[in-house]
Amino acid sequence: MVDPQEEITERRPTNYSRWHRKALPEWCYMTDGDWFEQRVIEGELRSVAYIETIEIEEPGEGNKSHPLWKSKEALCLEIERKMGIPAYVVWHNSACDDFLVQRITEATPRRMNRGEYMEFIKNLGRQIR
Repeated sequence: MVDPQEEITERRPTNYSRWHRKALPEWCYMTDGDWFEQRVIEGELRSVAYIETIEIEEPGEGNKSHPLWKSKEALCLEIERKMGIPAYVVWHNSACDDFLVQRITEATPRRMNRGEYMEFIKNLGRQIR
């Protein structure tokens, strides 16, 4: 059994998630997802990648102390498998100038500065066009 994640930042609205966790049985999971990168491809808006973001002070190897919860990991894997798009976990600092990017199916993350990460984002979906 996986314990549900509790709100730890105290910075976002959590009324629904608190209600869900208290009112429903423990086997009813609720996992919020972060972002879908989308592009207009052949005149249609399509998802090209899913990104789960985690803000931490220093994204380096410190990501080990801020792992994905099992439910978010399962969500990322399901999105990759069912939608056929890559799913990434991105640890970043509050200034958004230091990023650690890891595809959910790969073992090694890649560190990027702001410019590198912007290019990474802009290039998502190019292989589909």
